[in-house]
Amino acid sequence: MSGARIGSPAPAIPRYGRRDALRRLGLMGLTGACAAGYGTLAVRALDRSNMLKANTSGALAPPVTHQLGWLKGVQFAGEFLAQELGYLEAEGVTAEFAAGGPGTDYRTLVASGRMLVSESTPLAMIEAAVQGQPLVAFAAVMQRDPGAYMSLPGKPITSLHDMVGKTIGVPASVRKLTCVLLQRAGIPFESVNFVPVGTDAGALAAGQIDGYYSHATTAVPGLRALGVEPKVLYMTDLGVPGYAQAFIVRRDTLDKHHDLLVGYTRALIKGWRYFVENPASSAELIVEKWAQKGTSLQDQLAQAAMMRSFILDGDALTHGLLWIDPGRFEHALAFAREAGSVPAGMEIDVGRLVTQSVIREALASQA
Repeated sequence: MSGARIGSPAPAIPRYGRRDALRRLGLMGLTGACAAGYGTLAVRALDRSNMLKANTSGALAPPVTHQLGWLKGVQFAGEFLAQELGYLEAEGVTAEFAAGGPGTDYRTLVASGRMLVSESTPLAMIEAAVQGQPLVAFAAVMQRDPGAYMSLPGKPITSLHDMVGKTIGVPASVRKLTCVLLQRAGIPFESVNFVPVGTDAGALAAGQIDGYYSHATTAVPGLRALGVEPKVLYMTDLGVPGYAQAFIVRRDTLDKHHDLLVGYTRALIKGWRYFVENPASSAELIVEKWAQKGTSLQDQLAQAAMMRSFILDGDALTHGLLWIDPGRFEHALAFAREAGSVPAGMEIDVGRLVTQSVIREALASQA
C-alpha cells in the first residue's frame, strides 16, 4: 500500500468542560493534518486478498458491509475518512459503503444478514424489538438528535402550543410521537393539521405549509440556500430522547465478530475525530471523491459546520466520540410505551438492544 498516513491515533476525550475539551481535541495529533488539507489525502485501494481476516476467536471476519442511512455525503464523513486516511487498513478491516434513500429498509437489511452494519435511533430500536428483529446498537455518531420542526420566521413554531391551527409536514412515525407530546401538554392533537412530507423543504419555503420536520443538519442549509432563515424546534428540547446514526448489527454478529466491530469502531472514531478538526476540508474531499455527481459543495460545507455541535456534545466530551448510553434507550422505551408503540404486557430488555462493550474497548485502546 502506498500513500502517506495523515495524523496519528489520538486518545479518547478526557473529562473536561466543553471549551477546554474542544481546545484539547485540537492537540490530539491532528494539527499536522489541519495544515495538510484534503489535497494530500491518498485514495487507498485495499487489497481484495485482505477481505477476510482472523479474529482472536479464530473465526473468519467478513468485510464490513455498511448500509448508510442516506445518500453519500458529509453526513457519513467519519466512515469515508476512516478509509481515505488508512485507519481501516491499519485495523485490517475492509469496508464497503452502500448509499441509502427514502425506500431503504435499513433495519431489515441488517436483520436479514444482507448487510453487516447500518444506522438507527433508540426509538427505532424499540420498534425493531417489537417486530422481533435481533438487532443491537453499539456506538452513536450524533450525541444529540438533530430531528426538528422548522418554521418560517414570520410564523414561528417555538413550542407545542405554537402548532395549534397550523399545517405541519411530518412523517407518520414522528407524528405519533408528537401527538404524545401534545397530549402531555393538554393540547388536542386534532388542533394540528399534520400532513405527509417528503425530503424537500421547498414546501415550507414556499409557504405551502407552516412547519416541516427533518434533520436540521440537512434541512437548515437547504432552506438557507432558498433565502429562508428558519426557526428550529428540536425534538430533544421537547423531551424526546435520542441519538442520530447509532450503529447497529445483529446480536449474533456482535457475538461472533466482536473484535472486528471494535477495530471498525476504533477506525471510525479516528475518522470522525479528523472530521471535527477539519470540517471544511473533509467536506471538499467527500464532494470530490464520494458524493454523487452534482452535489453542492456549499451545501456540504454548511452541513459539516452544523454537524460538529451534534457530534461534540454531552458524553462525547466526557467519555469520547461515538459513546452510547443505555439510559437513552431506557428513556426511549418509556416514551414508546406511552405512545402505544409497545403492546401492553410486552417485555423488552434494553440490555439486548444496546451494548457498551464495543465502544468501551475501542476508546480504551485509543490511548
